Amino acid sequence: MLTGCANAQKEEKALQKEVLDSHDKVMADDEKAMINKMKLDTLIKKADSLKINKQTANQLSSKLTAADDAMSDWMKNLNLDNSGKNHDDIMKYWREQHVKVKQVDSLLVAATNESAAFIKTTQK
Repeated sequence: MLTGCANAQKEEKALQKEVLDSHDKVMADDEKAMINKMKLDTLIKKADSLKINKQTANQLSSKLTAADDAMSDWMKNLNLDNSGKNHDDIMKYWREQHVKVKQVDSLLVAATNESAAFIKTTQK
């Protein structure tokens, strides 16, 4: 039985590590998103003189904000304390968190790529 518990704990820790490693990647993506948001905010202020589509810039800025908010919400709701839970519940929780963090990453990457493409069109 002790070997089973040790293996279960190993499996739990491995999945938790995978989620937290994904979180680290998402944090880097979030940083890129916020850099693009700052660039967009500057472009929005100068939209008339630069003759850029202010509405598009505002929409992209909103997408970046929404993706960043999703990241913050995920982090705020993440619970690292597994005490009192059985193995199946712990594994289920970390699988769900893995899906959620991947969804957040997809939002961030899409918003960052879309905003980067727009920003590039404004540079001459």
